[in-house]
This record gives sequence, structure tokens and C-alpha cells, in this order.
Amino acid sequence: MMKSPNTVRRSPARACLGLLAAIWLLVPALPAHAVVWPYVEGEDVVGELITDRLRTEDTLVDMARMHNIGHFEIRAANPDLDAWLPHPGAEVLVPQLHVLPDIERRGIVVNLSERRLYFFADSWPDRDGPMVSTHPVGVGLLDRATPVTQARVTAKVDDPAWYPNAKTREWYRREKNEILPAVVPAGPENPLGRHALILDADGLLIHGTHRPAGVGMRVSQGCIRLYPESIANIIGRVPVGTEVHIVDQPARVGRRGGRLYLEVDPAGDEPTTRHEEAVWRDVRARLERHSGAMQKMDWEAARAAFERADGVPVVVGSAR
Repeated sequence: MMKSPNTVRRSPARACLGLLAAIWLLVPALPAHAVVWPYVEGEDVVGELITDRLRTEDTLVDMARMHNIGHFEIRAANPDLDAWLPHPGAEVLVPQLHVLPDIERRGIVVNLSERRLYFFADSWPDRDGPMVSTHPVGVGLLDRATPVTQARVTAKVDDPAWYPNAKTREWYRREKNEILPAVVPAGPENPLGRHALILDADGLLIHGTHRPAGVGMRVSQGCIRLYPESIANIIGRVPVGTEVHIVDQPARVGRRGGRLYLEVDPAGDEPTTRHEEAVWRDVRARLERHSGAMQKMDWEAARAAFERADGVPVVVGSAR
């Protein structure tokens, strides 16, 4: 049986890349402003799995923000750790390995089920070649769901005011017994945070937040919510006119370096049918389309990853 991605031996080049990324992320006990990986045309997987240890007062949720990971991502990858209690010295798996969504990879891609945004850039300061910057996101509540759509960035705004529409004000009145004004000015209580990308889809924004604990969950009125440091990092790099593709792909299959990976997102706060046999048959069919290029296929590992749905990519095929 093939080894899991936790134990697969990395090539020297990939090992060096993973070590450098790990060092860059682990040195400060502060939020990472960006996680940036080389993007290789024709490959479907970016990043590496990383491990860290909880510091004295850190919780798993604290660790998630330090590494630019979402709430459910970190919990699903570490099911034996309580998300809210400190466990000093406990080893934490940081899922910085991602199977990219199956869509044209340019501009911004948001995968709703993954709760993750990818920004594909032709260049990055102090880096050579194309890069992908990736960030966890909060998305719309079930009754205010973020749409699957295509859009473009039409404007970039610092210190935005928020203009909640009638449906949003009614939701706040009904669900929170809170009366919203027609305009919420910029400031520490503004749900849009310090920066926003305005899209040409009706009322849709990519923005920061004054409540970062909700990043990685269904929390918004339909917009796409990033950690404050994430939106601050990308807003100056995203040109007006950038394409934005919003997709919903809870299970992804992709290849890198002669290996075939399967990633299945955790359900988290999502009412889902992704474990039904019909869904598994679709996943298996996608794996079979790649199997001709693989010398080995581990169907047991693939089925286990599908059942586990922990958001950690698993190697299920090898070309050698």
C-alpha cells in the first residue's frame, strides 16, 4: 500500500521548498500576511503539509490564523485536539497542501466548499515566475449563500462604508434583533474591515472583517470575507478588471510530480450529501480518467479519504 502524503518522501527540491515555507511561516507567532506558492503550469497541486507545535497560550483556532488557515480546515486536520483549549507543545498538522479547483487558473478563484481563495499572479516581489497566493475565506450563510458565478473586480476601496440592503437589514432585525442603519461608516465595527474589492456581480464584495474568528465558515451576508491581513496583502496586487471565478467543488483530483492526489473538503457547517454513493461514483470516475497515466492506484486510500473528508490531500496514484 502507498504511503500517505504525511510520509511520502519528498524530492530534494520539494523538501527544500517545504522547509523554506515552513521556516517562513513558523518563525513569528503572528498571523501570516500571505501564503504564496510557485504555480507550475500543468500541475494541479500547490503547497506542502506543514507541522507546528502549539505555544503556551495558543489554541487551535489561534494556530489557524497564524498560518492563514480557516476554522474548519484546522479542526478537520487535527480532530483529536480541542479547538478552543490550549494544549502546549501539541503537534499540529497545518494543511497547506491544496488540490486546485478544476477551472481556468488565472485572476481570482474562490472555491466555496473549500472556503479558500486563490490569486494567480504572473510575478511576485522577490520571487521568480508565476505564483499563487492563497487565503481562507468566510462565505455566505445558508439563507444568504454566496453565488457560484463569474465576475470582475471593478474597484478597490480602503476604509469602505457598508450599505446594507433591505434584505440584510431585515435579516439583522429578525435573527439578531438589531436595527442596522442605512450606512455603516468606516471604523472598527464595520463588517467590511479596512479594505474591499468591489465586483460587478450585484452586491458582491471580497473584503476584510472586524470578526476574524469567522473566517473559514458560513458567516457573511453573501460576500467573501478574508482575514484583515489577507485582504491587506492582496488588495494592492489585484488589478481592477481581474477576473473572479466562484466555484463549488468539494472533491478535487489533481496531479503533481508523477503522483495523483484526492482532496475532499470537511463538511463543517455545510449540510451535505457528499458521502452518498452517487458522489463517490463521480469521484471514482474522475480518478479513473487519470488512472491510465498511473502505474499504481490505491483505491482503498481513495475511498478512505472520501469517507474521512478532512481536507487533507491524499496520494492515491503513482506513475512510478
